[in-house]
Amino acid sequence: MPEIVDKSIKLLSDGGLGMATFSLGLFMASRASIIACGTRMAFVAMGIKFLVGPALMAVSSTSTGLRGRVFRTAIVQAALPQGIVPFVFAKEYNVHPDILSTGVIFGMLIALPIALAYYFLLAL
Repeated sequence: MPEIVDKSIKLLSDGGLGMATFSLGLFMASRASIIACGTRMAFVAMGIKFLVGPALMAVSSTSTGLRGRVFRTAIVQAALPQGIVPFVFAKEYNVHPDILSTGVIFGMLIALPIALAYYFLLAL
């Protein structure tokens, strides 16, 4: 790829990530508490993300024939935190941005211990 195109794409991606992070920060700052959707909903969202997500990945990987190291890696990847971009789309289309903002913040905080637990449980 020509260097000018490569640098332009890099500039756009860096700017987009910065704007998404800024948008998440503004949204969180406008809320009265860091858990914008309530404690119960936060626990449900984290349970779905870190328990149901890897389980669903295991079922779908088994059905498509993944085995071995690739299978275990797919499960660990399902336990990684979600990015900021889904929050931006949720806020743009007004589809539960409070739940996603809480999910992004808490997902980043608790993802490392949970991903390490899956990593050691699956013996990667």
